Amino acid sequence: MKPEWKQFLTNRGAEFEAGHLLHFGNPERERRIPPQGAILCDLSHTGLISVNGADSRDFLQGQLSNDINRVSPQQAQLSAYSTPKGRTITEFQIMERQGTLYLSLARDNLEAVLKRLRLYVLRAKVTLEDATESLVHFGYADPRGDQRLAAAIGTIPEQVLEVVQHGDLTLIRRPAPVPRFEVFGELDAACDLWEKLGVHAAGVGAGGWNHFEIEAGIPHLDAASTEAWVPQMLNLHRIDGISFTKGCFPGQEIVARLQYLGDNKRLTYRLGIEGFELPPVGAVISAPDGSEAGRILNSARNPDGGVETLAVLKIAAARAGLQLDGRKVAILPLPYALEQPA
Repeated sequence: MKPEWKQFLTNRGAEFEAGHLLHFGNPERERRIPPQGAILCDLSHTGLISVNGADSRDFLQGQLSNDINRVSPQQAQLSAYSTPKGRTITEFQIMERQGTLYLSLARDNLEAVLKRLRLYVLRAKVTLEDATESLVHFGYADPRGDQRLAAAIGTIPEQVLEVVQHGDLTLIRRPAPVPRFEVFGELDAACDLWEKLGVHAAGVGAGGWNHFEIEAGIPHLDAASTEAWVPQMLNLHRIDGISFTKGCFPGQEIVARLQYLGDNKRLTYRLGIEGFELPPVGAVISAPDGSEAGRILNSARNPDGGVETLAVLKIAAARAGLQLDGRKVAILPLPYALEQPA
C-alpha cells in the first residue's frame, strides 16, 4: 500500500494491523451497512501484475483460459491460469489501462504466479512486474451508486465488467444486487473520488466487499487453495471465464474434456453456515453419512451476522443435511445457473 494512501485512510479512521486494513472503527456497524447503505472499501489486499511489450497479448493468449483479444480499454475479463494437468493456479480479472494489461489476483499468490509466468516468456517481447503498489485500488457499492458516481465523474460503466477510463482513473463495474464498482487510479485522483463519494458512503473493511463477491458466485483462489480445482469446478465456465474456441493453453485438454464429455463431478455452491465463526479455506463440508462432500473456498459474514461461503462440492452430495464440524449448512441461490441449459 502506498504510504500516502495509508495516511489518507488513517486520517479517515482506518485501523491497521500488520499492514492490513481491519476496519474504520466499528466493524459490527460496518458489516450491517450494505446492501441498503453505501460503502467504500480499500482493496490493497489484492495483488496486481502488469504485462507490457509487443508480444503481451500473444503471450497471455497461450497461457490463460479466456480469449485475451476480448479485453480492451472498455472491457475487462475473468480468466484462469492452470497447470498442464488442468488445476487452477489462480483466477484473474484482466483490464487494459493506458496501454498496459493488468491482472488482479490474491496478493499472497502473486509472487508464485509471477515467477511461473516468467518461466514461459522465453524470447517473447513481454515484461511482467508486480504492480500492486503502482495504483490505488478501492471498491464502491451503493444503491444510488449510478447517480452519485455519474455526478462525480460523468460517464460510468453500465454493464458487468464494462470499463470506463476517466483521466487518471479506471473504473470497472462488478456484479451485485446494487451498483458496485472497482476503482484503480493515481493517488491524487483516487483520493479526490473517495472524498466525493464519501459524502454519502462509509469506509469499511474487506468483509462487506467479500460478501458481495460470494453473493455473486465469484470464486477467488489464494495460496491455500491454489492448484486444488479444475476451472469448471470453480464455475468459471458459467461466469464467462473460459473460452472453448480460443486455442491451446495449459490444461486445455482437461478443461475441454470436462466440457464436451460431461465428466465434471464438482461445482462451486453458495452456502449459509450456522454460527458466526468463519471457516478456514479447505475446511471439510460433510455429507449426512459423514463422508466428505466438499471443501470451503471463500467465506464472509453477511449483513445479518451469519456466515456465507463459496464451497466446491461433489454435485451428487449437494443436498440437505450438509454439516461443517457439527454446524448446519444450507445451500443458497446463485445469480446464475450451475448447469448449462438443455
